[in-house]
Amino acid sequence: MCSDVGPMRRFYQEAMGTRLRETIIAGGGEVEVAAWMSHNNLVHDVAMMRDESGVKGRLHHVAFWYGYPQHLSDAADVFREHNIQIEAGPGKHGITQAAFLYCFEPGGNRVELFGDAGYLIFEPDWKPVVWEEKDLEAGIIWHGSQLPQEFFMVGTPPVPANE
Repeated sequence: MCSDVGPMRRFYQEAMGTRLRETIIAGGGEVEVAAWMSHNNLVHDVAMMRDESGVKGRLHHVAFWYGYPQHLSDAADVFREHNIQIEAGPGKHGITQAAFLYCFEPGGNRVELFGDAGYLIFEPDWKPVVWEEKDLEAGIIWHGSQLPQEFFMVGTPPVPANE
């Protein structure tokens, strides 16, 4: 999470050689609210989103490759058996086209397991996919359970409601 996606994205591009793969633009094209970037042919290995709380240094989630979409259903069964809170999924994002499952580990951090790489990029002149507010419902969830309304506001450390 970051207070301003544009400077953060530019840092990754200029200082680290990361390529922009997908982005979300809001406010009629005025505000970049999220970016997915990679150093390789994956659609992303780092993503950033605007933290509307205004607090700096918060983590939205950490993600782990978990193999195949079926493995996400297997993990969901294990999580249910061990009372691990499943936030959303299994499902598939429109953005990145990756299969996902979100849960909270016992320490309170959100964890995403992704069950495939989404699409792979082999074109050297790849043009980033730009999502607009009007298209976000399909972008966030292509199919599967919807994300809870507070999904984009919850991060670690938590922010009290009055901040």
